[in-house]
Amino acid sequence: MQKFFFDMKDGISPTDRVGLEFMTNAGAIQHCRELARHIRECSLRDDQDFAISVVNGVGREVYREFVHR
Repeated sequence: MQKFFFDMKDGISPTDRVGLEFMTNAGAIQHCRELARHIRECSLRDDQDFAISVVNGVGREVYREFVHR
């Protein structure tokens, strides 16, 4: 299992310090997509630059999902 962190790139939210464990990058990316979809459906914001960054355990970004694009 690898630990991944999901950082909200909105200039407001702090970085994810807890993270979640997934077997592969693909599992973490799928979780990110679901998280972005949930935020898109429930949010009143329409910030085009709002994104979720998936960062692996060594600090490298492996994926970025824009929420409102």
